[in-house]
Amino acid sequence: MFTDTHQTGTLEVSRQARSVRFRVTAGWLIAGLAVASLLVGLIWNHNLVRYPGAERQAAAQFQLRFQPTGNLSQLSAYQTPDDLPQVLSWYAQHFGLGHDMPQGDNCVKVTQVKAHLFLQQSLDVTLCAHPTHTLIFINRSLAVR
Repeated sequence: MFTDTHQTGTLEVSRQARSVRFRVTAGWLIAGLAVASLLVGLIWNHNLVRYPGAERQAAAQFQLRFQPTGNLSQLSAYQTPDDLPQVLSWYAQHFGLGHDMPQGDNCVKVTQVKAHLFLQQSLDVTLCAHPTHTLIFINRSLAVR
């Protein structure tokens, strides 16, 4: 004997359950968009801190790291034929970098820290003079305060 049953109806989910699900989904979407925009912003404007005409060093590739502590950092290295005072002047003029800290005989480090709402952005530039060129090491980071 073959029986054919048809049940019709709608599955109803309580309004409170739908509201909770929507809030959780919206929260994750907002957090994901915030992280993605920070990544895109760092990658997109990394050329803004690059000294004009400087060439990227093959031994030190562009690195972007995200740490579980909420710190996003970018490391890069460049070389330019210009002398150290000229390069230092450019960074001081364009970024208002200060606090010259000697780093050995031929190197100097300049820093900048800015706070934006709940984020802190820092820029460290280390310049090392050589007879024929200047090496530029850039460390940028964005951290949750």
